[in-house]
This record gives sequence, C-alpha cells and structure tokens, in this order.
Amino acid sequence: MLLKKGSKGALVHGLQESLFTLGYHPGPIDGIFGSMTENALEKFQKSRKISVDGICGSSTSAELIKALEAGGHETIAFPKSNEKDPELPAGLLGWVACTADKIPGRGGYTRVTLRSDAAESYNQLREEVVSLGGVLTSAGGRRGLSSKAGPARSKKSMHYVGLAIDLALPTGLQDPDTDPYLITMEDNRYWRIWCKTENKDVPKVEIDAAYVSRKNGKSIVRTKKISCRAFDLTGLFKKYGWERIRGRRSFFRGGAYGGAEWWHFQYEAALEVGVSKFGSELLKVYPPSQAERFAYWDESKNCVFGKTWF
Repeated sequence: MLLKKGSKGALVHGLQESLFTLGYHPGPIDGIFGSMTENALEKFQKSRKISVDGICGSSTSAELIKALEAGGHETIAFPKSNEKDPELPAGLLGWVACTADKIPGRGGYTRVTLRSDAAESYNQLREEVVSLGGVLTSAGGRRGLSSKAGPARSKKSMHYVGLAIDLALPTGLQDPDTDPYLITMEDNRYWRIWCKTENKDVPKVEIDAAYVSRKNGKSIVRTKKISCRAFDLTGLFKKYGWERIRGRRSFFRGGAYGGAEWWHFQYEAALEVGVSKFGSELLKVYPPSQAERFAYWDESKNCVFGKTWF
C-alpha cells in the first residue's frame, strides 16, 4: 500500500516519528497524514533526490530506512510496494509511480508519479523509447496540493492534477556532444527533442542542436551541428497523447534557464478543449474535502482547458 494525504493508522504514526527523528517536522504525531506531514515528506524526498510527490511508497520508504539506519535510529516496517492505496475513495483515479531513467551526474529521479490514465500512456511511451535505445528522464510529475505557485509555477499547473511530467533539466540544452537529448528550436518558442541512441535500426540525423550559455548575466542560445543516431522524442510524446509547451518569453530575452521549458509535456489526450475544467480534473484524484483546501481552488476551479487553462 501507499501512505499519502488522508491515510491514517500506526504506519502513518511511524512515518511521522521517522520524519521528526530525521529533522523534518511533520506536525502533530497523531497517525493522521495531513498537509504538514506531506510537506515534511516532500522536503525529505527533495533532500534524497527522489521523486517529490508527498507519497510514501517503496522508493521513499527505502530511502527513509537508509537515512534512519545511517543515523543509528530505529526503523519501522514501511509499505513494501507501490500498489494502489486500499483507502482510495470509490470513483477516484489512483496515483501510479512509474519508472524513469536517471543519468549519472545529470540530476533527476528514478520515478515519476502520475494520474492512472496518464501513467498508462506514459508506460506505453517509455516502452517504445526504451525499445529504440533511448531514455526518459524525470524531474517529477505529480505536485502536492501544498506546493506553492510562483513565477515559474502556475496556480493551475497540470502537475497538480497528475497530467504533466518534466524531463530532467540538465539532460538537454547543455552540451550537445554529451547530452542524451538534442534540442532544436522551432517557431513560436517551441522546442523539438531528439533522443540519442546506439540502436543501429535508428537512422543517423544531422541536427542544429541548441545549447545555452550565460554572458553578462543573460542566457544566450547558440547552436552546434551534431551528426548521430537519434529519434524524434517530441513526436513520440504526441503519438501517445502528450503535448509540449512553449518556452517563456523571458527566457528568450535572456532570462533564467528555468524559463526554457523544453522539458515539460502534458497529457492532453485526457482533456476536452472548451469543456474540461481544472476543478473537475482535480476532483478526479482528490475528494472534495481535500481539493477545496487547495490554496488556489477558488481562482482556478472554473478555468476551462484551451480557454483560460493552457
């Protein structure tokens, strides 16, 4: 089973005790998985460089046990698998932790957590990517409702409803000679991602690969011609219902790398333009009592996909 917001019982109590022991304050140690426990768990996950989703499954519990043992502390029997939470209310879609590829020295996570329908599509996508000799890296998927918005984080982000993934930011647009992904510029601030491979069934391509350098405190995009075997990863994403987004105008004016957004894809196959609402999608994965406590619920719930929501 999974331990997540809304879970209750002795295991949650043990999780809270463990987080407190490791210096992450979970709020009252009462066996009730609330917002403060979720915040503490996300901070722990971030410190261990694993998927930051606020859910305690097998990967997170393994890291908790390692951290406790390293500090000479007592451990508890955490959940052993990523099975669906048996306490999941009827009618709600579940959360699924999917495998991702972590490139040594490049950051990222080995898991990405998504809404169950998006997870099914992602797993089909990854199967084809791997069959071609490529990789799918991860900087995260699901974003907890306690995570705040900001200049680079929308109050109606697809990450909140489990329909978005970010590839690991340092795996492209850095050094085309060594990056696993080659990035090309297209019109209207869009990018296209090419995934390198050693698979001899994949033809060689010649690509004007973009990369970013900084000069006088500003980002500058340059290109370098690269010849190698590579396949169109952006095209594969689209095949399975995932769409890219534009880079931010601020980035192309010299702003921070975080505005490049080449890494972001969202599962739009689950949505209907002019019909799907942010609030309705949030209610597919959270009961009303949780969704309505979301800090941006009132201003985001009625936003319509394709009109006032992306």
